[in-house]
Amino acid sequence: MSVIDEELVKLRRDLEKSVEGLEILSASHHSVQVKIWKTEHKQLRLLIMFPEDYPKKCLMVEVKSKSLPDRVMKLIENITEKEAKKLQGQHQVAQICKVARKFLDENMFIVCADELDTIRGKVLEKGDEIKMKQKAGSFTVTAHKNGYFMTLKFSITDDYPQTSVKVDCKETNFPADLAAMFVRQGVELSRRCVVPPAMPKKGEPPFQVKPSILPLAEYLIRDCIKFYPVSQCSICENQAFPLDPKDVTQDIRGALYVEYVYCSHVFHHKCLDRYMKTPPFKGGKKCPICGKRIFHDKWKETPELAEQKWAYQQAKRRELDEVTDFMDF
Repeated sequence: MSVIDEELVKLRRDLEKSVEGLEILSASHHSVQVKIWKTEHKQLRLLIMFPEDYPKKCLMVEVKSKSLPDRVMKLIENITEKEAKKLQGQHQVAQICKVARKFLDENMFIVCADELDTIRGKVLEKGDEIKMKQKAGSFTVTAHKNGYFMTLKFSITDDYPQTSVKVDCKETNFPADLAAMFVRQGVELSRRCVVPPAMPKKGEPPFQVKPSILPLAEYLIRDCIKFYPVSQCSICENQAFPLDPKDVTQDIRGALYVEYVYCSHVFHHKCLDRYMKTPPFKGGKKCPICGKRIFHDKWKETPELAEQKWAYQQAKRRELDEVTDFMDF
């Protein structure tokens, strides 16, 4: 019996038992083809080819996958072929399969490698940082703009992108309420990538799960951290945030406290408070930038009640003015 025959006998008997998620698709004197499955998005096929003079010469490996990026497949090929060289003169197939399986187990980010490349190359700027914890399935991003910053921790599970990425704010010098709002909005954006809408619009194609890391990172970094430190108050048009982050007020009733509304525009508290309490009130107060109706927990009155309060205040003011005029006379 040849060396290859001996190895094929052992492979048919033991390989599927010794490597989790492995299925032998074919085995011959020319090659062995196996499928290794971890999740729907972490699966691959190995085409392992026997050269002449095997095992004096090392196996050649070709990796195929519908879900993994090309550069990840190339990396697996390099790793498995290096492993084969260590076993020159010995049986190599089983160990190559084990190494490939271990790579799937220990590298959580292989399914989102392209997203992470885009974040590094197109979303982050000079001075920003990203730190990876591959086995834990988490990475931390610290992004800056004009002295303001947020440190965000992103985490995924084995079944990503079927489940959405999680995010937590670890540190920031933005106002606490505003930073929490950024994160809540980001979580909702991430959720919509994996959960179909409750009421799909007529004529829309069937819902498909989408990767959520890049949309979430773009929103939090580009649309929040990089955007708001240079944004203007939507009413007075002065810069919303002070030039020095140390001067940011955390007092939610402070005149220069930065208020965020759901259309994503920002206001100084004093500006928005005055705007919400002066006419016109019909149909609700609208954002002066985009025209969308403003909803905010601090200003919950209906348009009718707001108008009644304003009319009452005007009447009281007229009474006071009449009394003042009479006293002056």
